[in-house]
Amino acid sequence: MNIKFFKTSCIAFLFGIFIYACSGDSNSNSNNTSPTTAAQDRQNITNTFNEFYSCLNTLDDGQLSNFILYSLFNSGNEQYNETWLKNLTNQFELQYGVLVLNNRMEFASNKGVYTWDNVSQEWTKVASANVIQLKFPSKSDVATLDSELTLNSYADTPTSFNNVDYWLPTNVTGSLKRNGTTVFSINLSNITYNTGTNFSMPLSANITIFTSPFTHTIQWQRITNTDFRLSYSSSTPEGCSANSFELNVKLYDADYANIVSVKDDVKRINGSFTQGNLRVEYMVNVEGLSFYTDPTPAQVTANSTAEVYYNNQKIGDLSYDELDNQTEIFITYSDGTRENVDEYTSDFETTVRTIFANYLN
Repeated sequence: MNIKFFKTSCIAFLFGIFIYACSGDSNSNSNNTSPTTAAQDRQNITNTFNEFYSCLNTLDDGQLSNFILYSLFNSGNEQYNETWLKNLTNQFELQYGVLVLNNRMEFASNKGVYTWDNVSQEWTKVASANVIQLKFPSKSDVATLDSELTLNSYADTPTSFNNVDYWLPTNVTGSLKRNGTTVFSINLSNITYNTGTNFSMPLSANITIFTSPFTHTIQWQRITNTDFRLSYSSSTPEGCSANSFELNVKLYDADYANIVSVKDDVKRINGSFTQGNLRVEYMVNVEGLSFYTDPTPAQVTANSTAEVYYNNQKIGDLSYDELDNQTEIFITYSDGTRENVDEYTSDFETTVRTIFANYLN
């Protein structure tokens, strides 16, 4: 596994630097004077990483994780194995028809309550309903119907991409239970698209996803014809509640049908990321960076900013630089001292592998 990838992922995840491109002034009203020393700031950043790892442990110990491990990793060699759940899906489609036909979800024609028969290895429709509900054993050797997958509602609208018609959802609610406990649920609402062109740009979406014990809230908004905002937050009853990010995208124009790439169509991006008491406000000028085929660290730094705050007090700035012919990210503290962010991320891969050992070993 690529160590550089994990370092970058950690920085993007904990420091919120999504280097697509963006420009503008910070919206922060925070006091720019840090009341803490650089040593205290370093300790606060370390504490934030530890809080992040603790939240990953909470996710790993959650009911959804237990379901996945039980159903997909509980084979003789404890390796990923989707055979059982795939067999259930294939048998359903063999008996009742495909779930997606001509790029459209076949919700109305499949409504009903279905149970799995371990003896015949077939599904039985036991009742009519306004939902699609599947009751099945979570493993092939489980005698009881301990799992229940329900699609409560579904609505869609015709869209297109490269002159191919697709029916994309506008409203979806569903859940997955094991032994009567909800381990996963989804609620998609207010999803709209700009239709009538060869690319149906999403204009709005409200999404709530429960991955026990985490609740994730995602919102996509068109602010103006050329301004879009993506926001995300997550929380748990166990206390992992101060996690969020916001991404604001400014396009050159509203010609959504001819969007090609970030470089060609995005003018600037800015936003913030919060993990616990740590927040990063970032800005990158896509338009400025688009002039460079392979921008140098100095050019990236000149066209981007990333300010680090702790408890709403600015503690430093992030920047790109080269070290031993490698591009690295550095943090400069309020007292002028500087260090490689690698000081906080060097053990990221090892720590994550330890937390998710049941999946990765």
